Amino acid sequence: MKVIAVIGLTSGRATKASRPSAAIAASVAATVEEQNNAVSSIAEGVNRASLEARSGADAMSRVAGASTGARTTAADVKALADALSIEAENLQGEVRHFLTEVQAA
Repeated sequence: MKVIAVIGLTSGRATKASRPSAAIAASVAATVEEQNNAVSSIAEGVNRASLEARSGADAMSRVAGASTGARTTAADVKALADALSIEAENLQGEVRHFLTEVQAA
């Protein structure tokens, strides 16, 4: 709007013949102002998109951490299940051996 005010002061000093150029200058100033508003809006959109992208990246990082934790826990559970299976086989062998001895006695 400052541009329009300066143009208005300048055009007031001009002759009647320059009145069309004052209208053109006012139109140009209004167009520049609209363009500034559009650029500002685009910058806000880019900033918002950047924040959302950062938020998404943070969420993916948390998911990756949770996935690593789950993978580690699954490996631990598998190791315990394998150990339990071996113990069950040993116990089954001991029970069979015991039953065989009981039958023989």
